[in-house]
Amino acid sequence: MVALGKRVDDWLWHRDLSSAGRAERVLVMVLRYLFGLGRDIAGGQLSLHAMSLVYSTLLATVPLVAFSFSVLKGLNLHLEMEPLLTELVAPLGDYGRQLTEEVMGMVDKVSGRVLGGLSLTIFLYTAISMVQKVERSFNYVWHVSQPRSISRRIIDYATILLIGPLMMALALAMIASLRNNAVLQALSTSAVLGPLTVQIGKALPFVLVILLFTALYKWMPNTRVRFSSALVGGVTAGCLWALTGVYFAEFVVFSTRALIIYAGFAIAITTLLWLYANWLILLLGARLAFYFQNRAYLRIGRHDLELSSATREKLALDIMWMVGSAFRDRTRDVTIRSIAQRLSLPGIVVGKVVAMLEAAGLIAATDTEELMPAMDIHAMRVADILAAVRERGDSGLARVPRWSPGVIALGTRIHDEIAAIAGDQTLAEFLDLGTAQTATE
Repeated sequence: MVALGKRVDDWLWHRDLSSAGRAERVLVMVLRYLFGLGRDIAGGQLSLHAMSLVYSTLLATVPLVAFSFSVLKGLNLHLEMEPLLTELVAPLGDYGRQLTEEVMGMVDKVSGRVLGGLSLTIFLYTAISMVQKVERSFNYVWHVSQPRSISRRIIDYATILLIGPLMMALALAMIASLRNNAVLQALSTSAVLGPLTVQIGKALPFVLVILLFTALYKWMPNTRVRFSSALVGGVTAGCLWALTGVYFAEFVVFSTRALIIYAGFAIAITTLLWLYANWLILLLGARLAFYFQNRAYLRIGRHDLELSSATREKLALDIMWMVGSAFRDRTRDVTIRSIAQRLSLPGIVVGKVVAMLEAAGLIAATDTEELMPAMDIHAMRVADILAAVRERGDSGLARVPRWSPGVIALGTRIHDEIAAIAGDQTLAEFLDLGTAQTATE
């Protein structure tokens, strides 16, 4: 088995595809993506995030629908909310129709009098926390360690809660109007174009789901996602969602007798299973979009890249170099993303070192996530930058280890040597020296 596994690994990852045919290259790439997604599912973390989102969905369904209902009601589009829910839970069959009726019944009971004071606060908190958990799950998938700033969260979450339902309702209304269009109805009766028109009408809701998934993959993670990557994830997740819906509907039909023993809990069980399948598909699509944009992670998955002490020190100095240089000329912004792109490093690695520098009070992030010096660069010493990554980062230690006397003596000498080399050189002097060396070259 070990030899077989090694042969498969060599064939999948170590073979030269430059001389292979197109069909073979496509096959190998598809198998690599399947390997990466299968490994992530087997790891269990995606399943845990999906389960967490199922729990959040149960708590936030009524507040989200009620909030969306109130927004759409002012535009006379609230009647589109029920068809949307019906479409989403259609694979549940009779259970889905019952669930839609119960949710809409609870939403109808939510009046302005009920949503007063503390109740309104709880409703808004539940709805916002749902969006926040989705962002956290997407950031986990994309290896993003830094969440959005508070100001960006307020703007982005408000946009999602206000504009999202409106766009969905308008899209559904547009689909309904197209289906009722006289020209399309005439085409549907045509012997030639009729079948094609009917199939297009059936595909429109799935196209809407694909566009929704693509939009989530594009804007939800707190990092730059290429549209092509988001589209690949959106198309794949949309097709999986449609295929899962068909098989889940068959599952509900054939398991009706088994679910009878659960009596009134049957609708709850099927709803939980359907929500879990939907969230897992959504996260798998996000993971595929991540791999499509960052193919270097296909083999290693979520294994954190460990930096040596020397690399961590150089990275800290380079970060402060770029931050200080940008602060001097004020012509460009420096963010974790731009630093990672320039140094060809994963953003999560840069983010960890930036966090150490922030904890040391050497760097600060603005509301737009731009990195700035946290103190005067003429007072910031290079030795302090090195100490931030050399002496910080320990976690979980209840007390200082009892080092051997020889280790303490050697450690003190190393610390003194580094301090002597860095001296009292400030970040400003470090930038001046680097600029002078660049000019002479």
